[in-house]
Amino acid sequence: MKKITQLAFFLLVALLLSCGGESYNAASNDGGISGTGNGSSKSSLAGSAYKGPFIQDSEVNVLKIEGDSSSIIASSQVQANLGDFILEVEPGLLSVAVSGRFYDETDATYSEETVNLKALVNKDPEQQANIFVNALTLLSHDLMVELINQGNSYEQASSAAETRVKTLLAAVTGDIPTSQPFINMNIANSTGTTSGDNAYSLYISSLFSEAVNERRVEEPQYSMSTLLSTLRADILNDKPIDDATLLSLQEANGRLDAASIQQNLEAVLIGETIAPVGDVIEAVTPGLVPPSNLTTFTDASNPASFSQRFCFDMNLDCSNPKHKAEIVNAQGFSYDLQIDDNADFSSPIVSLQDWQRNYYEIEHASLGSGTRYFRVRKSHDDGQLSLWAQTDFVVP
Repeated sequence: MKKITQLAFFLLVALLLSCGGESYNAASNDGGISGTGNGSSKSSLAGSAYKGPFIQDSEVNVLKIEGDSSSIIASSQVQANLGDFILEVEPGLLSVAVSGRFYDETDATYSEETVNLKALVNKDPEQQANIFVNALTLLSHDLMVELINQGNSYEQASSAAETRVKTLLAAVTGDIPTSQPFINMNIANSTGTTSGDNAYSLYISSLFSEAVNERRVEEPQYSMSTLLSTLRADILNDKPIDDATLLSLQEANGRLDAASIQQNLEAVLIGETIAPVGDVIEAVTPGLVPPSNLTTFTDASNPASFSQRFCFDMNLDCSNPKHKAEIVNAQGFSYDLQIDDNADFSSPIVSLQDWQRNYYEIEHASLGSGTRYFRVRKSHDDGQLSLWAQTDFVVP
């Protein structure tokens, strides 16, 4: 197991400390266990960094947060290509920042770009801590700092920020239950972690990688840093995911292969049990299915007021009068509807949310004339949004 060397290291440090400090100076600027630091009351901070595991020699910096300012108090590097690190730090509110390349679990390659991830930890004096720095801890980091500066406790800030992150991502994932803070979530089922939480974290990591890799085909400059920066801004500003990013993430879900992800990670995390990411993929996928059998029909029964019908999630087309028997109220979700004269839906003429029925009708008089575009998606009660179903029609 890859943790054996770490455990031996902790035992060695404990032994040296028990010898009265002559062989190991806890207050030394030499950094003790690894890296450099300063201060007089230090204890161990160990952990792993992953967006896939970070590779050896990735930089690890620990900053002490004090109000609106921060200062580096310890530095180190990732040990081997497993994302592991260990430092000696002062107690207090600390930001652990890791910068480097990572192993992409979706295609079994090492990233070309350098990614920066962070985690915020409230380090107790003289108490060893073990944390995981990941994409989720990055997304919650800045909001946590802001909330703490507003007078909230670390626990209050952590809970509020993580809730907002999960609410944002629910547009893709739905409400996936978790029980542990992000900082305790690992891609492998390490001792002391929770399998379901780890599966959620691994799913998010894999989803981000797949979305970036695919979008980069059309936009070569698009990167993991771009995606993470976009989502961080959404978290801070309490805004939903923009349409382009949402579509990238939704489509990425359909390409995730749980067996490949597990096999790829087992090749580098030798001896570890990989989190069951397939459970989350299966939970997410059904909610992304768009409304089915979308049809449209021009009702000319009253020449003075032509109207356009839209039917979806029915077995019958709108042109069949029997379709009315299949009009039902949605259960467990509602529909979002849009009509636009632009195919990109940049300026909707009609935009409705929480529509309860699988049928919609509108008079032509309110739509102008020419080609119009209609789309509909499901908005599930747990926050998940399906892909859009789309069609076009002509208004005389």
